[in-house]
Amino acid sequence: MNKSHFKKLAATCAGGAIVATMLIGANASPALAAYDIKIGLVPINAAGAVQYAIDSGMFRKNGINVTEVVPFPAPPPSIAALAAGAVQFTYAPSIAIINAYANAGMALKVVAPADGYDLPTLTKAKTNATIASQLDDTGVCVSKTSGINTWKDLEGKTISVPARKTQGEVTIANAVKNAGGNPATINWVTLGFPQVVDSVASGKVAGGFTVEPFTTACSTAGLKNLGAPGVAFFTNESAIGMWVTTAAYASANPAAVLAFQKSIAEANAFAMASKANMTKVLTASTKITGSTLAQALAANPPYYPATVVKIDIQNPASKMLSMGYLTKPLDTAGLLYTQYRR
Repeated sequence: MNKSHFKKLAATCAGGAIVATMLIGANASPALAAYDIKIGLVPINAAGAVQYAIDSGMFRKNGINVTEVVPFPAPPPSIAALAAGAVQFTYAPSIAIINAYANAGMALKVVAPADGYDLPTLTKAKTNATIASQLDDTGVCVSKTSGINTWKDLEGKTISVPARKTQGEVTIANAVKNAGGNPATINWVTLGFPQVVDSVASGKVAGGFTVEPFTTACSTAGLKNLGAPGVAFFTNESAIGMWVTTAAYASANPAAVLAFQKSIAEANAFAMASKANMTKVLTASTKITGSTLAQALAANPPYYPATVVKIDIQNPASKMLSMGYLTKPLDTAGLLYTQYRR
């Protein structure tokens, strides 16, 4: 992506929901749906599944009218909006959800998978850097001339993440620690994904956490991706990104939650059924990210799991506890909502 595109997309994310809602919500039908909902998300390629579900009528078929899709620069603001009732469902990675639930005391329910890893491929990626680079949609963008060649080299550097104490920080800190470094020496700053490439290129930061399409955009801009922090952190978790609602909404609207689950399950299954289907989903993602279709197709494709299971939440929570990001073990039973299976 060129610099003007990144600045345009950054303005869209930072400027909030208005422009993007006009673009994305234009396909929402005012039809005879039983439930009107607003959906929050972060503009990344994996969000294409929910956009495709809107465009293709999957939500309407299940009785849901998506009145708005509201973009956020990072998961914590989207979870805060969820808690405030500004949206009824939102996308967030497991680590961000765990942090909000365990540390901030937010009453949340994980209702469906949003993206993640194919477990057999994740196992292979643990010992094969090429497979890891093709599997992980996250990365750390650094300059080729920075002298940063290993995770340990991030010690003492200024590194950007979209929000503190969520997936970017936790997975990078884990990689640095495992490489023999001290993540406590890192100067963490917050930047939206669209700002990372320009900030690394200008020297504003030494490195920045990215998610597709921005991981591939880093290399396209002549910079380099240090590695795959997600592959380094997750071991046998399939669902990494998740759809979440509040416990109060789930309790008061179980039929709406089920209709949402059915729509997401259908969209995820559609995307995974064939390469042609995935192309359609990535085409839909460009409405959210502002990328071109060529950029979306050049990136590592998202993987859409069928469900969220206990280990997808318990494992990250256990690692967060050992790293000091949690103060006590997580009650997964209170967080994981009954999953829908097709």
